[in-house]
Amino acid sequence: MSRLTPEREALREAVAEFARRRLAPALPVGDSELPLAANRDLLKTAAELGLPGLLIPAEYGGGAGTQLDNATVAEELGAVDAGFAAGLNLTMTVPGLILAVGTPDQQERWLPGIAAGETVLAGAMNEPSVAGSELFNPEPDLDSGYRSRAVRDGDDYVINGAKAQWVTNAGAADAYIVFARTATDRPGVQSTSAFWVPAGTPGLSCGPRSRLLGLRTGFHAEVFLDDVRVPATSRIGPEGQALRLLMSTTPGMAVGLAATFVGVARAAEDLARAHAAQRRSWGRPLHDHQAVALDLAEMAVSVRTARLLVHEAATALDEGADPSELAILVPAAKTRAVDAAIDCAQRAVRLHGATGVTTGAGPEKLLRDAWTGYSCDFTREMLHLGIASALPASERRR
Repeated sequence: MSRLTPEREALREAVAEFARRRLAPALPVGDSELPLAANRDLLKTAAELGLPGLLIPAEYGGGAGTQLDNATVAEELGAVDAGFAAGLNLTMTVPGLILAVGTPDQQERWLPGIAAGETVLAGAMNEPSVAGSELFNPEPDLDSGYRSRAVRDGDDYVINGAKAQWVTNAGAADAYIVFARTATDRPGVQSTSAFWVPAGTPGLSCGPRSRLLGLRTGFHAEVFLDDVRVPATSRIGPEGQALRLLMSTTPGMAVGLAATFVGVARAAEDLARAHAAQRRSWGRPLHDHQAVALDLAEMAVSVRTARLLVHEAATALDEGADPSELAILVPAAKTRAVDAAIDCAQRAVRLHGATGVTTGAGPEKLLRDAWTGYSCDFTREMLHLGIASALPASERRR
């Protein structure tokens, strides 16, 4: 592990114990779906450790933690189960939007419940027929960007639309942060607003639980919005500015996801090293064969370099680094972490031979979880294009 303060090391040890003693035994055999009751029980224990409200200020019952704390927690959870870790990460980091642009009344009404672990959040953002890159189309094209609409009706908004089948925590959440267009004469980046919609609101429903390639213990489903009426006081931030504000106020989401996949990479390395020490071939342990030893060395390098970059990005956020530098560091950390997870998981599968592709053995689950990482919080290509666009501004600061 990279050097941690005594306080952060104590946090890491507490989360590692929770993951080892509570999370791991609760995971279904064969990577099937984690029941909702089991998920809630785990979240209750996580709340006792202060995890849902880790990044929320103390005045709202939170832990007033840092992004480096966030990364520390996410890695430990990701090393045991990335699906649970990703779901908790969303609840932990989306409140950044409320803290940045929510009204004092919204903060007082919503943040204490999140901090106490009583309110699980879902981010109803992606849509089935909209590519992620389309959301940032600068043209006022009605066929580009969100199709969901929120129309002002007196003191309310009426929302109609549908969200894609991979909405994290859909079907298990207590509140949905819904993104919808509030104008059609401006580009999506200037006309998308965010709304707090409690579960159970008439017209809000979820489809059946989706079965993804990986992260199967998490909850993912379509979200349907049929004449969902919410008060105007449920709008988070200025009308039309939700996409811009989301990107600037919730970078901790990317850091948490990146650290989660560092955890996946670490778990693959641990499995491979244990197998290479126990399994014998030609009269000696596998790790005594040079080809295997080189694989183990590559995995060790991947895990540690990815962790260092994630910690650098988290520290830069905590220290308020220049936005042009953050625009490089944060997406770089995410892509490097997922790359490391895939690399290590693939090596672990190969090293285990036939066992590596056997359901329930461990390596194949890690590989599926790792591959799913490229679809979480923007693709690798989009993140790299973002890095490329930030390079000139970063260069000017040198």
